[in-house]
Amino acid sequence: MEIDRDAYLADKSVTREPLAGYEYSSTTGAYEDADGIEFVCIGRPETESGDEGCGRTFYLNYVRFEDGRERDDGPSLEDTPRFDFQP
Repeated sequence: MEIDRDAYLADKSVTREPLAGYEYSSTTGAYEDADGIEFVCIGRPETESGDEGCGRTFYLNYVRFEDGRERDDGPSLEDTPRFDFQP
């Protein structure tokens, strides 16, 4: 899945649970106005293998700023587990 978005929407982390206080958009919603994106792993059904994905929900969390400084709303990408989307 690809999401076209402005460069100012920096990624903070990907989590299995939503972060407290964050508002999420769907991948087809107004994700530039949200604090992150809620997405479901659907794989790539258009491929020969017909990969259906795992069906789990994940949360892409944007970096949030307050008074020009990054807010500490939880773990950063460096501090969170890596997700392996390959079978």
